[in-house]
Amino acid sequence: MKILIAYDGSECANEAIDDLRRAGFPENGEAIVLTVTETFTTLEEAHEVQLAGSLGFSIAESFKVERGAALEKIAEAEKLNEEATRKIHRMFPAWSIKGITVEGFSEYVVSEEVNKLKPDLIVLGSHGRGVFGRALFGSVSLKVLSEANCSVRIGRRSSAREEFDDSPLRIVVALDGSPGAQIAVEEILKRDFPPETSFRIVSAVEPMPYSILLAEMPKAEEIRDEAADNFRDKGWHTSIVSPFGQAKTVIVEEAENWGADAIFIGAKTHRVFDRVLFGSVSYAVCAKAHCSVEVVRPLVKIPDEA
Repeated sequence: MKILIAYDGSECANEAIDDLRRAGFPENGEAIVLTVTETFTTLEEAHEVQLAGSLGFSIAESFKVERGAALEKIAEAEKLNEEATRKIHRMFPAWSIKGITVEGFSEYVVSEEVNKLKPDLIVLGSHGRGVFGRALFGSVSLKVLSEANCSVRIGRRSSAREEFDDSPLRIVVALDGSPGAQIAVEEILKRDFPPETSFRIVSAVEPMPYSILLAEMPKAEEIRDEAADNFRDKGWHTSIVSPFGQAKTVIVEEAENWGADAIFIGAKTHRVFDRVLFGSVSYAVCAKAHCSVEVVRPLVKIPDEA
C-alpha cells in the first residue's frame, strides 16, 4: 500500500498523522510525506546583478531579501517534514518512508505530486494552516477530493475520543447499494483492524418516490447484509441501522451520536440519475463530520509519461 501524506505542520495535519494508527493499515507499506511551501527561489544572484543595473539597486535588494526569506521558509518546511517522517516511522517501523518538500501553490502541487507518485491513498488534515498559510480543507482538500484518481482520507481525531483513549475503534460504513459502496467494503476487508473493532453500517433511506425506493432497496440491502456477514467473519462487532433522511445528514449524525472514529464512504452512487456522491454526499460528510472520513474509489492507474 502506497500512501501520500500532505503535511504542513499544523495541529490538524498532526491529527491526521495520529489518525494513521486508527486506519487499519497493514504492517508493511510505503509512505511519502509531502510538504509544500508557497515560496519561490528561482531568482539567482546573476539575475540580481542584472536587476541592479536595469531596475536600480533598491529593487534588486528587495528581491534579494525576499529570496532570503523564502530560503528560510523552505528550511523550516524541510524541518517539519523530517519531524513528521520520523514520527510516522516510529508508528510503522516496517514501512518504507520518505519525505519531500516542494515549492509552489499547495492545491496545484499536491495534485501534481499525486499524478506523479500514483499513491493508493492520500491523507490530508482538515483545516491545516502551517508554513504555507492556506486553509487546507478549503483549497487543497477540495481539489484533491474532486480530482484524485485514488482514495482520500481526511484525518481527524474524533471529538468523542480523548488524546490517550485506547478503547476499541468505532467505524461507520455508509452503504447505498452502489458499486462505490462495494469498493468501500472491499477496501475495509483488506485492512488489519483489531478484532475488537466495532462497525456500524449506515444505509440511509432517502425521501424519494415509492417506486424508485422499491427498485433501489433490494440491491442496497444485499450489499449491506453481505458486508455485515463479512465483517462478522473477521471477528468485528457489527450492527446495521437504516435511518430515514438525507444521506449527507444522517451519516454525520449517526457517526457523531455513536462516537465513531472514522467514516468510510464510496466515491459514487448509482441512485437517482447516477449522481456523483462527491458532489452531493461525500464532500458534505468530509466537511461536517466530527471524525476522520475516508472516501474510497477504485485506483485508476495513470500511464507513465513517455
